[in-house]
Amino acid sequence: MKVAKAHAGRHRLTLGQAVSELVRRAAERPLVTGERGGLRVVRLDRRSPRVTTALVDRLRDDLP
Repeated sequence: MKVAKAHAGRHRLTLGQAVSELVRRAAERPLVTGERGGLRVVRLDRRSPRVTTALVDRLRDDLP
């Protein structure tokens, strides 16, 4: 949300326009994958948050 709000402010967009633009840009980027232990894995940017069991559990708990 912080990124979207900052993007909206910098580019004089509504929050909805900023979110749409950021999502569209992300969707257009190629998905970089590699092989690890015989499995295809997605290579994330170094700035991406680490995916941990605790994070997965927390996200799962948020599901309806």
